[in-house]
Amino acid sequence: MLPTEVSTSFQRGHKTMKLPDNEFRRRVLVGFQVALLGMVTPSLRGITVGWDERRIVGRCFFDGPIGESERETCSDIEAEIMASFAEHDVEVVAERLDAPQDLTTELLDAWVYRRKE
Repeated sequence: MLPTEVSTSFQRGHKTMKLPDNEFRRRVLVGFQVALLGMVTPSLRGITVGWDERRIVGRCFFDGPIGESERETCSDIEAEIMASFAEHDVEVVAERLDAPQDLTTELLDAWVYRRKE
């Protein structure tokens, strides 16, 4: 089951993540892109990711209420990332952030998806 909020160290403005090398960054971003195939729904506004030596976190922002479908989408993405990064703790959470609220302030290390708005 997914937690309802991201740990404090990954909250905006409280990042404690050390910038990894470019190869690891590439692996994380490509891993999320592959995990997103067939998973993007009309209510998904964006997904930002953050990482450090032990953890990978994804925050999925939805427009409107978070229901079982949105939680399941995040769980499926999380499972795909876990399979690719068995040595890391992986957490992918669903968060509500209705348009037109600004996504820019929510950035962790990188965006893997942003809806055109």
